[in-house]
Amino acid sequence: MKTFEVKDGQYWLNGQPALIQAGEFHYFRNPVDQWEQRLDLLRRAGFNTVAAYIPWLWHQPQPNMSDVDGHTHPLRNLAGFLDLATEMGFYIIARPGPYIMAETINEGVPPWVFSQYPQVAYIGQDGKPQNIVSYLHADFLKCVDDWYQSVFTVLTPRQITRGGNIIMTQLDNEMGMIQWVRNLVDINPDTLARFADYLGTTYGDHLAERYPTADLSAFLLEQMTQPQAAHAASVMEDYRRFYRVYLRDYMVWLWERARAYGMDVPPVVNIHGFGNGGKTFPIGISQLIDVMALDGMVSATDVYPIFIGEGNFHQLVMVNEMTKALHNPQQALFSIEFQAGGNQDFGGAQLSLYDLHTRLCISVGMRAINHYLFFDGENDPVLSPTKRHNWGHPVRKDGTLRRHYARYGQLSRVLTAYGADLVRAQPKTVTTIGFRLDDYMTEVNNPSTRAATDILTHQRDVILFDFLARGLALTHRPFDAVELTRAELDAARTPTLWAMVEQQCDAAAQQKLVEYARQGGKLILVGRLPVETFAHEPCTILRDALGVTSVQTDPPFTPVNIQIFDEADVPVSFLQIYTGTFADVFATTADGRTAGFVQTIGAGQVWVLGAALATNTPEDLRVFDQLATRVGCASLFKLSDWADVRLSEGPNGSFLYINNYQDDPVELTVTMARQPLLGGQAVSLPARRGAILPLDWEVKPGVTIHYLTSEVTEVSEDGERLIIKTALPEFRAEVSLNGYECTNPAIVLITEDQRVTLLGQGGVIELVRV
Repeated sequence: MKTFEVKDGQYWLNGQPALIQAGEFHYFRNPVDQWEQRLDLLRRAGFNTVAAYIPWLWHQPQPNMSDVDGHTHPLRNLAGFLDLATEMGFYIIARPGPYIMAETINEGVPPWVFSQYPQVAYIGQDGKPQNIVSYLHADFLKCVDDWYQSVFTVLTPRQITRGGNIIMTQLDNEMGMIQWVRNLVDINPDTLARFADYLGTTYGDHLAERYPTADLSAFLLEQMTQPQAAHAASVMEDYRRFYRVYLRDYMVWLWERARAYGMDVPPVVNIHGFGNGGKTFPIGISQLIDVMALDGMVSATDVYPIFIGEGNFHQLVMVNEMTKALHNPQQALFSIEFQAGGNQDFGGAQLSLYDLHTRLCISVGMRAINHYLFFDGENDPVLSPTKRHNWGHPVRKDGTLRRHYARYGQLSRVLTAYGADLVRAQPKTVTTIGFRLDDYMTEVNNPSTRAATDILTHQRDVILFDFLARGLALTHRPFDAVELTRAELDAARTPTLWAMVEQQCDAAAQQKLVEYARQGGKLILVGRLPVETFAHEPCTILRDALGVTSVQTDPPFTPVNIQIFDEADVPVSFLQIYTGTFADVFATTADGRTAGFVQTIGAGQVWVLGAALATNTPEDLRVFDQLATRVGCASLFKLSDWADVRLSEGPNGSFLYINNYQDDPVELTVTMARQPLLGGQAVSLPARRGAILPLDWEVKPGVTIHYLTSEVTEVSEDGERLIIKTALPEFRAEVSLNGYECTNPAIVLITEDQRVTLLGQGGVIELVRV
């Protein structure tokens, strides 16, 4: 019997850890007689899974008409599509909504829901109904229940738990995204009543201290439509926290109803918000954090980087690490919308994006990818008034191929050749970035909160992403991440911790940072130390522990030059000046005042840099490298030329990922812990190409590849022969053989420990059993 499990940080198919390689196919946008050809293109790309939205408005165009078997229209034959995909050997990720977005009318909700039940509409702070719903309104939930009852008659018997091939089901889509994008709070009476109940539960007997009013609902309505300075900021903060709970309650309801109709595969929530190269993405995590925390929930990202290069790859790493810090610990990283489109004919987009981005994400631990969207198509008017659905996907609407289609199959062959050994291997990191999720709780704003949000946006973009993450990535210090208020900070496991600090940092987080340092951790804080009471809490714990007697803070967004180590005229903003007795001072203003200092706390050390700066130039990078070196955070690799290099280590071997994001070829050698990798051999990479190279990889008992300067594209056996094919015709390798001898290529050296050095010229290693 086929099985699928999410456990131990992996996805398991039939008892083996697996890489889920999916492509999104919208069966409802492609003729039925072309479904098989499209799915065959997925198979030829090396994928093992197909994902599909299932549009509510398409399958229930009228309240009393439901079609999931094609009796009213062939493109409504959901059952037929799922059965075809199963027959062709694909696993399936079903995405039935109720919301699907996907450029459909009302984001996939049937128009009749709004016409028959106008009371379910989300009402913005301007008093106008929106074409989105108040999720938990009882009348909307009644409509969703009817949809689930219909669609799960098809989905339930086709789950892998019941002999089918559906392995996961996504319930709803990008919850809270539209509200954030449009800056909308909901004053629908149903939502306001829930908000008032939440405040009563949260503050209890202290509610009157926060909001002295006899009629809380009327007060909230007034503050949300006509915010007054005295309470506008606190109401908005409370609303953001309430909406996290609201979204959780909505997901709980959806999951309960899906289970009532037979769903027993894992549910998926997708995290929206990928903008500005990923810097906005954690806002989506913040909105959905209570949903992500549900026991058994699988979290998946939506990522659309548009391009990849030396200037933004660190942002993609940071998005993955922040997600990994907060998703279900039983799962591996999963992207359910992983950009596959955007390469319109004659559009000039990067063909290499799709390959390099996939390699990068796999190198940091992603083990499930749904390439979205893989096929162009056409819309029926019920779906959209726009007929063409075309965003430069690998396959055009007529079934012909765009140039980047070939890249998928090429990489899939490499991933298949390494198989479960690559899946089991885990990324090696040398340091950690800490962040506060509440610094991203900024999705909706009113005039009283806008200035604080603008400051936080600047600080987290510049410091968290473009100083810390970029500095570590460019200097080959691979990092993971922790959420400071939720994670245990253990100096033994995390000897160095980098964090942005801002004046909103709560007392509990400050205390955890102080305790981490006292344990012996090395803590690097960049930004502004809290200096006064915030949200009715004393917020001087860090300042007091560091022995700072006074703080002078420049106005926000004020540029100034300072000296950091021996680098003069470093441009910064948001400068803080500190007075106190410090163990060392490493950053000063032109007149000698302290902007960066070192202090000993307990068994540990804290480095504070009171400024915002990005790693934009070689001079900035030297500053960062000096800081990391002095802290004791060494680079994992030394290279003769720059490329993005990462290592994953597993029980059956390790894998070296090298990505060249440059427009020119590179040739480089790699050293780790002062020892040359790959036998000291140089690796040549063409422009904008990557390679996954094995290290001490046991291909099978008796055959271990200690290094190989070309990635493997195929491993096969033919009788007594073991054949290993390589991407490059010329390569150098070192192998150990026990029970095999090499017949091709030429052996150039046999060492004392019987390691065989091979010089290949035909792209094949042929071994014969002896």
